[in-house]
Amino acid sequence: MSLWEVGVLADLNLVLLSGFATRDATLRQKSSGQVKAEFSFEVDRPFNRATGEPVSDLFLVDVWEDLGRWAVDNIKEGTKLLVIGTLNKESYSTRGGREHLTIVKAKFIQTLDSPLLDAKIDPEELRRDCWSPEMLATALDLVQGELGKATAGNAASSIGVCAAN
Repeated sequence: MSLWEVGVLADLNLVLLSGFATRDATLRQKSSGQVKAEFSFEVDRPFNRATGEPVSDLFLVDVWEDLGRWAVDNIKEGTKLLVIGTLNKESYSTRGGREHLTIVKAKFIQTLDSPLLDAKIDPEELRRDCWSPEMLATALDLVQGELGKATAGNAASSIGVCAAN
């Protein structure tokens, strides 16, 4: 069997989002016995519509098992968060046929004291259709700085992590 067949060399599916919960995390027990929490999550874009109305993206976030239990205890409407996970496509049946939904499956969640990019990156740079390597490095440095807080143990109660397998 090759490495491709066992998935060792799978492609990377990674999403990093900072924003805020638009509703409290709720817990559901699946028929399989697994525990899943869900919450909706809004990410503000760095610009407004022509009408002056802010633009944002809304995501549904699924959080499983221990991380899901942490989410229910810690994620309330308005909580600022850093969510790291994967994008997953799900489908379900409706009376009109099959519907598809893209969700974020959280693998790591950290509460934030302030928005991640809060005046740390030029908004004009964020608005560009193509980011330079330097812009990307700056954004990743900000994420790494937040993760550094997590590994330093400065915010143990503000970090949701998965139990080791």
